Amino acid sequence: MIKLVTDNLTKLEEEVHAKLSTTVSTNNKLKIIEAAKICEVSPSKISKMVRKLGFHNFKQYKLYCSGQEINLDQQQKSSEIERLIRFLENFDSEIIDDFVSVFQKYDKVIIFGLGPSYISAEYFAYKLATVSDKNVTVTQSEDFAERLLDENTLLIVLSVTGKFSSFDPLFEKAKENGASIMLILEEYMNTLGSIADYVFYLSEFNQDANLLPFEKTRTVFFIVIEEIITRLTNLENSN
Repeated sequence: MIKLVTDNLTKLEEEVHAKLSTTVSTNNKLKIIEAAKICEVSPSKISKMVRKLGFHNFKQYKLYCSGQEINLDQQQKSSEIERLIRFLENFDSEIIDDFVSVFQKYDKVIIFGLGPSYISAEYFAYKLATVSDKNVTVTQSEDFAERLLDENTLLIVLSVTGKFSSFDPLFEKAKENGASIMLILEEYMNTLGSIADYVFYLSEFNQDANLLPFEKTRTVFFIVIEEIITRLTNLENSN
């Protein structure tokens, strides 16, 4: 939606708008730097003025002043925002209950992630430490994780697609040491051959297939993490 608002303009901005709207009406190829020189103001002043008028950028302002149609497609929500809205609208809290029921069975928890997923893992471990007295460790080193694995350990692996790297060697070592494995994927993938004890698919709405695993967002991870922490907090307060 475009809404033209002139009430909030300063006197200088009104003068700039009056001069610029006339100029642009006959020269819609005018650059913002050129417009700034004509009006004897800075380009940032032009940008601020067009936003105050209700336009998203100088290009929209030029189209409007020259009587051309404004294409609003670029102002639609990004595909990622649309995806997250759909995720939230279809959010199933049962997955939070399932995670908590498993988490509570173990004394030790290792959270493993690679690339951006490691950052999510760090945040997850930090938040868990605030609501639990369990021994929670976070790492992106398979060797380090393997040294800590035992029968009292839950190994949690975070991955958007499960395709960034093969987790098979780590999973096999975990099984050798008697640990349990939880694989948390944002997107669905066939895990029929996986030896993980628990596999959670967080969303049925995938990110852009053209993005590589490390390029994809971890927003859904953080949303689910906050829900888990809230549930654990409520359980702690009820005890």
